[in-house]
Amino acid sequence: MTRTFLFPALLGAVFAMPVAAQDLAKIGEIDVTVELTALENAEAATYWKNLEADLEGAIAAQLTDRLADAGMKISVDVSEVELASAFEVAAGLDQSMLRGQINVTDANDNSNFHSFDLAVSMEQATVFIPEGVDVTVLTPTSTEVYNALVTSFAQEISTRIDG
Repeated sequence: MTRTFLFPALLGAVFAMPVAAQDLAKIGEIDVTVELTALENAEAATYWKNLEADLEGAIAAQLTDRLADAGMKISVDVSEVELASAFEVAAGLDQSMLRGQINVTDANDNSNFHSFDLAVSMEQATVFIPEGVDVTVLTPTSTEVYNALVTSFAQEISTRIDG
Protein backbone atom coordinates (compact mmCIF):
# COMPACT_ATOMS: atom_id res chain seq x y z
CA MET A 1 0.00 0.00 0.00
CA THR A 2 2.75 2.44 0.94
CA ARG A 3 4.62 1.56 -2.21
CA THR A 4 1.67 2.30 -4.50
CA PHE A 5 1.14 5.69 -2.86
CA LEU A 6 4.80 6.68 -2.59
CA PHE A 7 5.71 6.10 -6.24
CA PRO A 8 3.05 8.43 -7.72
CA ALA A 9 3.88 11.07 -5.10
CA LEU A 10 7.59 10.96 -5.94
CA LEU A 11 6.84 10.94 -9.66
CA GLY A 12 4.63 14.02 -9.27
CA ALA A 13 7.33 15.82 -7.28
CA VAL A 14 9.95 15.08 -9.93
CA PHE A 15 7.76 16.39 -12.76
CA ALA A 16 6.77 19.48 -10.77
CA MET A 17 10.37 20.58 -10.15
CA PRO A 18 11.08 21.94 -13.66
CA VAL A 19 7.74 23.76 -13.65
CA ALA A 20 8.59 25.44 -10.34
CA ALA A 21 11.93 26.59 -11.74
CA GLN A 22 10.19 28.06 -14.78
CA ASP A 23 7.69 29.93 -12.60
CA LEU A 24 10.31 32.29 -11.15
CA ALA A 25 9.35 35.89 -11.80
CA LYS A 26 10.88 37.55 -14.83
CA ILE A 27 13.18 40.52 -14.35
CA GLY A 28 12.42 43.51 -16.56
CA GLU A 29 14.79 46.10 -15.14
CA ILE A 30 17.97 46.32 -13.10
CA ASP A 31 18.93 49.74 -11.75
CA VAL A 32 22.06 50.36 -9.70
CA THR A 33 22.77 53.70 -8.04
CA VAL A 34 26.07 54.55 -6.38
CA GLU A 35 26.23 57.76 -4.40
CA LEU A 36 29.61 59.44 -4.44
CA THR A 37 29.50 59.61 -0.64
CA ALA A 38 29.49 55.80 -0.64
CA LEU A 39 33.04 55.89 -1.95
CA GLU A 40 35.12 56.25 1.19
CA ASN A 41 38.18 57.86 -0.41
CA ALA A 42 39.40 59.52 -3.60
CA GLU A 43 41.24 56.39 -4.70
CA ALA A 44 38.01 54.40 -4.44
CA ALA A 45 36.09 57.07 -6.35
CA THR A 46 38.58 56.93 -9.20
CA TYR A 47 38.80 53.17 -9.31
CA TRP A 48 35.11 52.34 -8.82
CA LYS A 49 33.68 54.97 -11.19
CA ASN A 50 32.11 52.28 -13.42
CA LEU A 51 30.52 50.38 -10.54
CA GLU A 52 26.91 51.15 -11.55
CA ALA A 53 27.25 49.70 -15.06
CA ASP A 54 29.51 46.84 -13.97
CA LEU A 55 27.17 45.77 -11.16
CA GLU A 56 24.11 45.97 -13.43
CA GLY A 57 25.94 43.75 -15.93
CA ALA A 58 27.03 41.29 -13.24
CA ILE A 59 23.47 40.99 -11.87
CA ALA A 60 22.09 40.48 -15.39
CA ALA A 61 24.71 37.78 -16.00
CA GLN A 62 23.50 35.94 -12.88
CA LEU A 63 19.86 36.16 -14.01
CA THR A 64 20.10 35.64 -17.79
CA ASP A 65 17.37 32.99 -17.86
CA ARG A 66 14.95 35.38 -16.11
CA LEU A 67 15.52 38.59 -18.07
CA ALA A 68 12.54 39.86 -20.07
CA ASP A 69 11.17 43.06 -21.60
CA ALA A 70 8.70 43.35 -18.73
CA GLY A 71 8.84 42.03 -15.20
CA MET A 72 10.08 42.83 -11.75
CA LYS A 73 12.52 45.65 -11.10
CA ILE A 74 15.67 45.19 -9.04
CA SER A 75 16.88 48.48 -7.54
CA VAL A 76 20.27 48.55 -5.87
CA ASP A 77 21.40 51.56 -3.86
CA VAL A 78 25.08 51.10 -3.04
CA SER A 79 25.63 52.89 0.24
CA GLU A 80 29.23 51.98 0.98
CA VAL A 81 32.35 50.97 -0.86
CA GLU A 82 35.26 50.44 1.46
CA LEU A 83 38.79 49.65 0.35
CA ALA A 84 41.03 48.39 3.10
CA SER A 85 44.77 48.75 2.77
CA ALA A 86 46.97 45.67 2.68
CA PHE A 87 48.20 46.61 6.17
CA GLU A 88 44.65 46.84 7.57
CA VAL A 89 43.75 43.46 6.09
CA ALA A 90 46.96 41.80 7.34
CA ALA A 91 46.45 43.25 10.82
CA GLY A 92 42.83 42.11 10.89
CA LEU A 93 41.66 45.70 11.37
CA ASP A 94 39.52 46.06 8.27
CA GLN A 95 38.68 44.58 4.89
CA SER A 96 37.29 45.74 1.59
CA MET A 97 33.50 45.75 1.47
CA LEU A 98 30.53 46.54 -0.73
CA ARG A 99 27.22 47.38 0.98
CA GLY A 100 23.80 48.39 -0.27
CA GLN A 101 20.01 48.29 -0.08
CA ILE A 102 18.21 46.03 -2.55
CA ASN A 103 14.53 46.51 -3.44
CA VAL A 104 12.64 44.15 -5.72
CA THR A 105 9.31 45.52 -6.95
CA ASP A 106 6.61 44.32 -9.30
CA ALA A 107 4.58 47.00 -11.14
CA ASN A 108 1.79 44.48 -11.77
CA ASP A 109 1.52 43.23 -8.18
CA ASN A 110 2.17 45.66 -5.32
CA SER A 111 2.12 42.82 -2.80
CA ASN A 112 5.13 41.29 -4.54
CA PHE A 113 7.82 43.41 -2.86
CA HIS A 114 11.07 42.33 -1.28
CA SER A 115 13.72 44.49 0.35
CA PHE A 116 16.97 43.64 2.09
CA ASP A 117 20.33 45.05 3.09
CA LEU A 118 23.36 43.33 1.65
CA ALA A 119 27.01 43.56 2.59
CA VAL A 120 29.74 41.53 0.92
CA SER A 121 33.25 41.55 2.32
CA MET A 122 36.43 40.57 0.57
CA GLU A 123 36.55 37.52 2.81
CA GLN A 124 33.32 36.30 1.18
CA ALA A 125 34.43 37.35 -2.29
CA THR A 126 37.75 35.50 -2.32
CA VAL A 127 36.07 32.51 -3.99
CA PHE A 128 35.83 34.70 -7.10
CA ILE A 129 39.56 35.46 -7.20
CA PRO A 130 41.03 33.56 -10.17
CA GLU A 131 42.92 30.40 -9.28
CA GLY A 132 46.64 30.94 -8.95
CA VAL A 133 46.39 34.57 -7.80
CA ASP A 134 48.09 35.20 -4.44
CA VAL A 135 45.45 37.01 -2.39
CA THR A 136 48.00 38.08 0.20
CA VAL A 137 49.63 40.50 -2.26
CA LEU A 138 46.50 41.91 -3.91
CA THR A 139 45.95 45.62 -3.47
CA PRO A 140 42.44 46.91 -2.73
CA THR A 141 42.40 48.63 -6.12
CA SER A 142 43.39 45.55 -8.09
CA THR A 143 41.15 44.32 -10.88
CA GLU A 144 40.84 40.97 -9.09
CA VAL A 145 39.47 42.56 -5.90
CA TYR A 146 37.05 44.73 -7.86
CA ASN A 147 35.75 41.84 -9.98
CA ALA A 148 35.47 39.52 -6.98
CA LEU A 149 33.44 42.01 -4.91
CA VAL A 150 31.15 42.90 -7.82
CA THR A 151 30.57 39.24 -8.76
CA SER A 152 29.99 38.17 -5.16
CA PHE A 153 27.52 41.03 -4.59
CA ALA A 154 25.63 40.17 -7.79
CA GLN A 155 25.47 36.48 -6.90
CA GLU A 156 24.10 37.24 -3.43
CA ILE A 157 21.40 39.42 -4.99
CA SER A 158 20.43 36.68 -7.44
CA THR A 159 20.07 34.11 -4.67
CA ARG A 160 18.07 36.40 -2.35
CA ILE A 161 15.66 38.29 -4.64
CA ASP A 162 12.91 35.72 -4.31
CA GLY A 163 12.71 36.05 -0.56
